[in-house]
Order: sequence, then C-alpha cells, then structure tokens
Amino acid sequence: MNLRTKQLEATKELILDAAEEMIFSDANPSAVTMQAIADRAGVSHRTLYRHFENRDELISALGRRMDAQADDHIGISEPATFEEWIGGVETAMKFGAAFREQLRRAWALGVTTSAWRRDRDDKYYEMFRGRFPHLDEDTALQDFAALRHLYGSASVLMIGERFRLSPEEVAATVQRAVEAMVVAIDARDKAAAKG
Repeated sequence: MNLRTKQLEATKELILDAAEEMIFSDANPSAVTMQAIADRAGVSHRTLYRHFENRDELISALGRRMDAQADDHIGISEPATFEEWIGGVETAMKFGAAFREQLRRAWALGVTTSAWRRDRDDKYYEMFRGRFPHLDEDTALQDFAALRHLYGSASVLMIGERFRLSPEEVAATVQRAVEAMVVAIDARDKAAAKG
C-alpha cells in the first residue's frame, strides 16, 4: 500500500471514528449531520464527501464496521444458508446484547433502513425464497417480513428487558416462535406447490 492510499484510509477511519462517536453518544439524532461529523473529524465537508457520497453510505459503512467487530470480537459471522439463519437466533441475540446501546441509538438515526441492512435483508430473502419457492411473491414478502421482524435483535431484546428476561431467555422464546413460523410457512409452500 503506497503512502497516498494509507493517508486516504486513515482519513476514512478518522471520519468513521467521528461518526461513531457522535452516533453512539448522547447527541440529539438531528444534530448528527454530515457537517457535524466533518467538524468532529477535523476534515473539510468536501473531504468527507470524497469518502462518503451521503449519510446513508456513511451509516452503512458504520454498520459493516459493527459487523466486522462482531465477527472479530464475539465470534459472530453471517449465515450462509437459510437453515443457519433460522437456527442462529442465539447468535442474533448475542449480537444484540453486545451492541445493545449502539443499536438503540442506531434505530433513532435510521441505521436499520440503510443500504447495509437492505443488502443483508436481500441476501436473507434470497435464502428464504430458495427454501420456499412455491409461495407467491406477496405471501413470501409478508412471511419473510414477519420472520425478519422476529430477528430484530435490538427491539426483541428491549422488549425482553421490559419483562425482565435475560438474552438467553429471549433467544429461546424467539427460537420457538421462529420454528413455529417456519412450520406454518412450509405448510403454505407445500399447499402452493400442489396448486
């Protein structure tokens, strides 16, 4: 890696650090602007936009960084198959517990609608369609959305906290719900296949 590339990477990391500090601090979500991030990073607005085209791209980069941290520090990696995904409730809850406060802030800032989440959900939906190929598109999207909602580790953990459940208890509860839902989806898929 040449010096210029190293400098560009260092600047990008500086911007991501500043954004992460702002997003995961007590700052008002509306105060987390591209200009405020540039100011905190000590770079010009123009420099920030050279690295990140818009706020969504910056938030997506932070999401990917969180994923990498989860993989590196707590041994969580992306599922490769539908079965791994639906069997990974405990992993999703582990991720949610490890990043609970960050995820709460992220929800307020719209991280869950960023490209980082859309890309991931597209992958999960593709696995879902591979498992349930006979469902019509509307039914498949509805079933997937409900199943995906069960996996919303941040919101599920927060609701679990309200009822004084541990992350392990929440994971067991969600796993039962996921399994029941998959059985129901499978029945609809088989009925659609028969015509």
